[in-house]
Amino acid sequence: MKLLLPLVLFFMTSAHALEYRAACSGNRGNVSVQMYSKDDRFYMLYSNAMGSDDFPLFEGVVTKLALPVIKIAQEELASLDEQVLVSWPLSQCKFNQKDPLILQCDGEGTFLFPKDSTLKSYTFITSHVTEESLTSKYGIFKIRWGVDSSDFHHSLALPFDPTLCKATLKN
Repeated sequence: MKLLLPLVLFFMTSAHALEYRAACSGNRGNVSVQMYSKDDRFYMLYSNAMGSDDFPLFEGVVTKLALPVIKIAQEELASLDEQVLVSWPLSQCKFNQKDPLILQCDGEGTFLFPKDSTLKSYTFITSHVTEESLTSKYGIFKIRWGVDSSDFHHSLALPFDPTLCKATLKN
C-alpha cells in the first residue's frame, strides 16, 4: 500500500504537467488548426478566413446522390463560421510520444465558440495517410473531427500538407 500512493500521486501530477502545442496552417490558403493543452483540458481552434462558405469539408466521392447530404451538413454546421473552439478533458485524450501530431480525443467535447452551440463533438482524431504508386509517394496529415447535430452525424476531414504541421509534447 505504501508503494501505491506515490505511484498514484506521480500519475496525477504527470497528467497536470502535460504540455501540448500543435499547429497546421496554410492549407488551401485560409485554413488553420491549432491544438494545445492548458490546465486539465485539450483545445482545438479551427480558423478559416472564408468562414462557412468554405465549410464543411466533405470527403468522399461526390455524386448527385451525395448532394443532399452535403446540403444538410452545410445547413446544420453553418454556425461553425470563421473560428471554432472546442475543448475536451485531457483524461479523454491520448497522445503519441514518438509522433506528437498523432492524438485522439473521445467522449463529448465542449463548444466554447460559437457560444451556446447546439452541436456536439464526440471525436477528434489525427493520422498520417500515405499513398504510394509505382512513380510517387504522397503523404497527408489528416484531422478527423466528428460533429453531431440533433439528428445527424457529420464526419469532417481536414487534410494538411504534413510539412505545414508542427507539434511538441512534454510530460
